[in-house]
Amino acid sequence: MKKISIVGTAGIPACYGGFETLVENLTAYSSGNIKYNVFCSGKTYGKKMEEYNGAELTYIALNANGIQSIPYDILSLLQSRKSDVILILGVSGCIALPLIRLISNAKIITNIDGLEWKRNKWNYAIKKFLKFSEWLAVKFSNVVIADNQEITRYVKENYGIDAVTIAYGGDHVLQ
Repeated sequence: MKKISIVGTAGIPACYGGFETLVENLTAYSSGNIKYNVFCSGKTYGKKMEEYNGAELTYIALNANGIQSIPYDILSLLQSRKSDVILILGVSGCIALPLIRLISNAKIITNIDGLEWKRNKWNYAIKKFLKFSEWLAVKFSNVVIADNQEITRYVKENYGIDAVTIAYGGDHVLQ
């Protein structure tokens, strides 16, 4: 059985955004040979379940968003080091990837989630940090995922890496 840790979301059950919905669907439609461990924000969930959709839930006593997302993701990554695969959603905690690669044999898959460092809501210092964290994510991940072709093109042009494009968010259209 493969153990896959999922880092970078507020957690499940989904109550925040697209990555949480993705994780809820991954766990709901999981094959029997995968055991998920989903890291959840202890600040987001009042009721802390041990398991959801068959996935083990691990709570970190920080917010998954904003400035606390950095230590939240780093703590989640450190606790994921014994997993077979670490799926990272977003780049804020990827500052820790060089260390994780030293202490873990896990395959690291990162969905870089767009160009977060370009968003106007961040000041100059945070933009620089996020850009550096994005660079580390691309450099130290075994697989980089982009959710659209433009991000895939950006990764190729800026880092020389072929990202895997996995679009999501339209599953409701099939119903």
